[in-house]
Amino acid sequence: MTADGTNRARRRAQRVGWPLLTVLATLALAAARLLVTPRFYFSDDTERGSAGQWWQLGDQLLQGRLPMLDPSAWQAGNYWAEGQWGLLNPMTWLIAVTARLSESPVAHATGVKLAFLVVLALGVYLLARQFGAHRPWAALAGVLVPSSGFVVYMDAASWSTDLINVALFPWVWWALRRTIEHRRSPLPYLVASYLLITVGYVFGVMMLVVVLVESLVRHAVRRDGPRVLRTLLASSWGALLTIVVYLPAVLTAPVTERGNAPFENLGFLNADLTDLASAGNPWVSATIRSWFGDITPGPLVYIAWVLLLFPLALPLARSAVRRAIPLFVLGGLVLALVLGPSHMGPIRWPLRLIPYLAIVLIVLFAVGISRRFPAGATRRAFWLSALAIAVTSVLTWGNGPYAWKAIGAAALVSLAALVALRWVARSPRVRRRTTVAVVGAMIVTAVFAAGQMRFLPESPLPSRSAPDSATALQAVLPDAHGDAIVVGDAEDGWQDRDSWSERLLANLWYFSPTEVSSLYTVLPFETFGDDLCIDLRGQTCEDALETLWSVDEETGLRVADLMSVSTIVAMKDTYPEQPEAPEGWTLAADGEYTWLFERDEALPSAGGVVWTAPDTRVTVTAQDDTSVSFEVDEAGEDGRVVLSRLPYPGYAVAGAAEAEPLRGWLLTVDATHVAPGETVTVSFRPPAWPLLMGAYGLAMAIGLGWLIGRGVARLRQRAGGGPASATAKA
Repeated sequence: MTADGTNRARRRAQRVGWPLLTVLATLALAAARLLVTPRFYFSDDTERGSAGQWWQLGDQLLQGRLPMLDPSAWQAGNYWAEGQWGLLNPMTWLIAVTARLSESPVAHATGVKLAFLVVLALGVYLLARQFGAHRPWAALAGVLVPSSGFVVYMDAASWSTDLINVALFPWVWWALRRTIEHRRSPLPYLVASYLLITVGYVFGVMMLVVVLVESLVRHAVRRDGPRVLRTLLASSWGALLTIVVYLPAVLTAPVTERGNAPFENLGFLNADLTDLASAGNPWVSATIRSWFGDITPGPLVYIAWVLLLFPLALPLARSAVRRAIPLFVLGGLVLALVLGPSHMGPIRWPLRLIPYLAIVLIVLFAVGISRRFPAGATRRAFWLSALAIAVTSVLTWGNGPYAWKAIGAAALVSLAALVALRWVARSPRVRRRTTVAVVGAMIVTAVFAAGQMRFLPESPLPSRSAPDSATALQAVLPDAHGDAIVVGDAEDGWQDRDSWSERLLANLWYFSPTEVSSLYTVLPFETFGDDLCIDLRGQTCEDALETLWSVDEETGLRVADLMSVSTIVAMKDTYPEQPEAPEGWTLAADGEYTWLFERDEALPSAGGVVWTAPDTRVTVTAQDDTSVSFEVDEAGEDGRVVLSRLPYPGYAVAGAAEAEPLRGWLLTVDATHVAPGETVTVSFRPPAWPLLMGAYGLAMAIGLGWLIGRGVARLRQRAGGGPASATAKA
């Protein structure tokens, strides 16, 4: 083989080898945690939220349905407003269908998490390359971001949608720059941004807005018309999809607890400057306040140990600084948000943005050191890095003196890595310095990860040890006796495996054949929650049972009847003495952990007519999840007709008028002026439905038009042999 052939083969090997090493190293580090904590990726919101949600969506998809509303799920049943169900996202559909076909929720969730950690690693690799990093350092960046503290201990362990958002964002940014800066096909951007936006988790979309605005302003200042045009096309596409996904939640918010969310700083899941001193220490829990007190047990602000070696990557070349302007803009904004108030209206807990800060800082490091190594490993840079290690260690010790051993040990490992890196850069015996340095840095990353597995083996968001068997979960309340609700503290007793045969938690109830309303929601219906003292995960206070069995003063019916509830599961930890059932209800089972009460005559599932005024009679002629039609037999002066549905924005009443909701949360129709024999139809579509469909259609038209226009212009350019037109450049 000739020298040219050898060089080409070497370049091909590098093009494949470094991304492959990124994937293998990321998988190895992520999978190693399972050896210590087998259910590491099945914690908290994955266990009580995503697993059941994916199961339910997969079940609906396999039946040929895309769910919009489920009256029996009550406050958790407005799926379009919930957003995070990803109803328009084919990637979510695939996850959901495979979840429905899987017997092991833990194995399925673990596979999903590992896959997206790999997606994140490759996305960071491509993004770093896009900003000018060399392949080896881009590979290191790809390994470091999925190893950052918040990604591992919060997103990967528990918050599935946040992990998916973070994993897709580098791909979107890479594809956007590829299209805007280099006039490449917009197809990768259209696909990646569609997937990111339709996941339904707002933080990634916020970051996309920032990079789009930055691109638009930067190119407008430079008067670069073609790039401004491409940015406007990309922004219009994203804006229209954002309207489709998020406008229903915005218009639904006024009836939910999110409607009056304040701007305030409770010091909850946000950081201060001294917390950020531990961004280079993977073995320390910063003073981050959360559900667990003033210190959350986990390295939530850890970004990467290499941040302490940043002097080796400085100064950036002028060309690199110009290219990195988007990184500086996004990084500065994210830093301000992470240090800002904990509650900014409906946007809460800004520490969730720290993975984006990790992406920015690690990519910047990769870009800088690509041009500075090995020459940049000077004595001055060495001592500045050593000083950074010392100063941040002292600041971290000041925040948590109790962790002095972990702080000291991490400092020693970082110093050893610094010494080794300088030796590699300066030793004449080392031939491929960059390769040795990067592989060595990956080994140091593995050492730090091993220490985490030893000292911080679990996420601070704990698992509840639910059965790892879809069959076992389906066996809870297998004989449906109408709709059901759980009252009391369902969390109590989760440590006892036998307790899972009598009750489930939150979205795990989707596995049960019975329709149970004690589900997880991100939009708790305010008046409903206040009346039944029910929280966003479906748990209630002790008074909920009394409320359900109480008689409503206006209708004379029990609240349970107004909800079409026929089964009540009461937790014995909350009700140690057997509750006295009212007339028409019977204790069906006296379990070890629960009391199971059933209505003597089961009611139909929620969604239908449950009460009419004494002078009004109607006959239901049609009913499904999103609509009810009834014929008015007689309508008096009162004329109210009550349905077992929450009065969400988006309901329309044809043939009558919507009235003030009964108890503040039961959909009520006023049929006073309806003539006998006429039909009234109550139907639901997400609010602003025509606008949503129009926006979706326009987005598709823009995307398709962009692709077709670019293709036609390029064909004409090639045929004419002339310079590219503005359209071709777009």
